Amino acid sequence: MTAAGDIQIDLLLFSLCGIHFGVDAGQVAGIELYAGEQNDDLFWFHEEIGFGDRSVRYSAPTVVTIRTGSAPRYRLIIDKMEDIAAFSQNDIRLFPELLERFTLRNGLWGILPRNGSMVLLVDFKQLSKERHPDRF
Repeated sequence: MTAAGDIQIDLLLFSLCGIHFGVDAGQVAGIELYAGEQNDDLFWFHEEIGFGDRSVRYSAPTVVTIRTGSAPRYRLIIDKMEDIAAFSQNDIRLFPELLERFTLRNGLWGILPRNGSMVLLVDFKQLSKERHPDRF
């Protein structure tokens, strides 16, 4: 519940390997089930975010198309889409300045405490720019 006057942000919530993530729903232009296609504009979230060598299994892969303006289309395959919900921006904690250069490189910009766990907030546009600078 948020207080009157709080600025709201709608987040698309999903998880991968037990880690919870959220992205501003305003960055999302479309959502569809992954049907096995492989295109130059389609990327696996775990590879983009830098999960490393960790073995990753998707149980319900979903394609999220990101609003990119005039840039080429950017689509990510995420897993376990859980919800789209509104949160107060006052509840979001930014990463300390010391960590910013490492977190922003992977598109991470903040943390949202939720139901006894932490949701890592991802900026899909920033992630795309960091991983594919030639597309912008």
